Amino acid sequence: MTRRIEHHSMSRWPAARIHAALIDADCLRERLGAAGDGIAELVSRTVTEHEARFQLRQRLPEGELPTVIRGVLGGDPLLERSESWRVREDGHFVGEVAATLRRVPSTITGSLWLRDLTPAEHSTPEGASGGERALISEFALRGEVAVHLPFLAERAEELLAGQLDLMIERERGIIADWLRRRG
Repeated sequence: MTRRIEHHSMSRWPAARIHAALIDADCLRERLGAAGDGIAELVSRTVTEHEARFQLRQRLPEGELPTVIRGVLGGDPLLERSESWRVREDGHFVGEVAATLRRVPSTITGSLWLRDLTPAEHSTPEGASGGERALISEFALRGEVAVHLPFLAERAEELLAGQLDLMIERERGIIADWLRRRG
């Protein structure tokens, strides 16, 4: 059995700027370091004109993991993740992500989508002040989490999917801060 994961967010930054941050080596290291729990490594990174690929290894904060997962680990909760991004067209990027949690029979896979919105799709967030920029791009992740543990799979998938949501939100905040600091 698998659990679907979906994440959708909009940004004030153009897709090309977000994509540049997503694949930037320093930004990747900053995203890894934000977990602040020891092991965080950019294992490999390859960038060409039309494609970027990277592999990350990071220890997840053990206190944030569900007890059922911690019991199976018997050691450091290491997430090994690979991402690839391709330029589909100007202002539109697509990608894939795959990850495993070491020592847990699990898979995490997903499709990534980042694009500029058309002018008709631009919007201003509710409660925004007059000086705030409109939302001009969107990011989406659609995927699934599968944990192959007898009797525990469904609950473990639900809890792991929740942790992935937290990680995505944390990384989203880091990237937004990264972009703000660079103007």
